[in-house]
Amino acid sequence: MAGRALAYPYVAWGFGEGMALLGVLRAAEQLGQPTWIDAVADLLAPSLAGPPRPTDHLIAVDVLVELRRLRPAIATDEALRRFQAAVLGASRPVADRPPVHRPDLPHLATMIWVDCLHTDGPGLVATGHPAAAAALVEEAAAVLQDASGLFSHGYDTATAAPNGVHWGRGQGWALHGLLAAGLRPRATQLLTALAAHEQDGSWRTIVDDPAAPIEHSVSALIAADTLRDADWAAMGRRALDAAVAALDADGGLPVSSATPVGPPATYLDRQTGTYPWGQGPLLLALLSARQEEKP
Repeated sequence: MAGRALAYPYVAWGFGEGMALLGVLRAAEQLGQPTWIDAVADLLAPSLAGPPRPTDHLIAVDVLVELRRLRPAIATDEALRRFQAAVLGASRPVADRPPVHRPDLPHLATMIWVDCLHTDGPGLVATGHPAAAAALVEEAAAVLQDASGLFSHGYDTATAAPNGVHWGRGQGWALHGLLAAGLRPRATQLLTALAAHEQDGSWRTIVDDPAAPIEHSVSALIAADTLRDADWAAMGRRALDAAVAALDADGGLPVSSATPVGPPATYLDRQTGTYPWGQGPLLLALLSARQEEKP
């Protein structure tokens, strides 16, 4: 799985990349594979310095913290500062509504999406801003999580309208952000809702649409965040088993391709392949399970 994760053409940074690179670094340390650490360092080197970029909000802080621990000579401070500036200084097109990350793109200028929860909150916590993380994630969750406990994929701050689609992978992104930011009550609401739609450790690409296809990245994400949670570990184990059962012969987890915010039809016919947002969370879950099983 780590080898398949390393083979992906990373843009550093794109959505979902962080968990895969973090998984590779942790696998390298646990399995004694220093060349994997070098490969991640080489991959990220071009992104560590330079002027601010529109994608700085996607910098995976936990990856840089781990990389600096493993390779202390690598300079990550500038990239960490760019992340903080991008997230803490994000634009608010509507003053009393959540900040947006891509005001430079006309079709996204007023949109927030659940994907961002996997970097915004965790990154702020890791850079020493837990209160800001909790406030930012709560602000987004307040408009994305509905009475069902599930999260819409997107919310337009101009119209105050969520898209109303409970995208499977988005529930995993939301869970990761909620737990990292310490918003346990919202995480419990989400997990309770997900439990109602579970099918032997699997969920659908629209979790509450029984006709939607199974989406294995949901299992991977849920396993990564619940295996060590006393209240939800049993569901996490089922999710881990389901994801492992879906692996191909070369350690690749088939998951849906990158998915934009849209109407339900947008989510139902995505091509599948091996992507960081499948490899990463499953690799982290497997490493977590491996640590627990050691005598």
